[in-house]
Amino acid sequence: MGGYDSRGGLPSTWAAWRGASALAAAFLAAVPVSAGTLKECFDRAGPAQGYDRYVVLETGVTYTGGLWIGPTFNRISGQFEGRGESVRIVGNGAILDLEGGEITLAYCDERLDLDDCVIVGGNVRFRGYDGSQVSLRPTGSVRYVTFWRPHDYAVRLFHSGPGIQVERCLVVDAVDTGPDFMYLNGEQGDLLPTGASFALSLQVGGYELYDNWSWHSDSQANTERLRHFVSLCDYG
Repeated sequence: MGGYDSRGGLPSTWAAWRGASALAAAFLAAVPVSAGTLKECFDRAGPAQGYDRYVVLETGVTYTGGLWIGPTFNRISGQFEGRGESVRIVGNGAILDLEGGEITLAYCDERLDLDDCVIVGGNVRFRGYDGSQVSLRPTGSVRYVTFWRPHDYAVRLFHSGPGIQVERCLVVDAVDTGPDFMYLNGEQGDLLPTGASFALSLQVGGYELYDNWSWHSDSQANTERLRHFVSLCDYG
């Protein structure tokens, strides 16, 4: 049996086999050649094509560690500290070993566009804020990305801007790491289960999902729709 696609149904056995073959080909083509951390590559990147950072990765090379783009929330002062940047990451078939971390665009009105790479052991998140006096809503796209055993989710969208595009991504064995952490306060929320491939904001909606594929090697997990596509409350 195949996994679920973003049109809500089960793809054919041929589609499942083709997806698995594409994943295997990606790993065979990218024998681990280390190029340092993703953050180092990000820091070296300059502006181009309307983006503040235009990051071009190398084919067959492994980049390690996660990447946080945008301000962070200081719980003591109650303020957001830092600034956001618009970022384009051209994957070129590189492997991003996030080592359990994330690629996150957070608390800003900027854009992140990521495509054409393999992500191992991590996830991609768009994290926004919508308060009484300020609204910070990141946007962007995740396209043609293969996720191998992503931690928590493959893609998590919450309090983000509408219209984020997630297209033709392949997710294998999203890892359930226990309840996710609640909005801003860092406490675990029982109503925020992990282990789904795609977790979308219940409050926002308006996302554009096209031809994504999700599969779990555990047959029981693979039959559960909520291990593939799930809507979660932004507030936990």
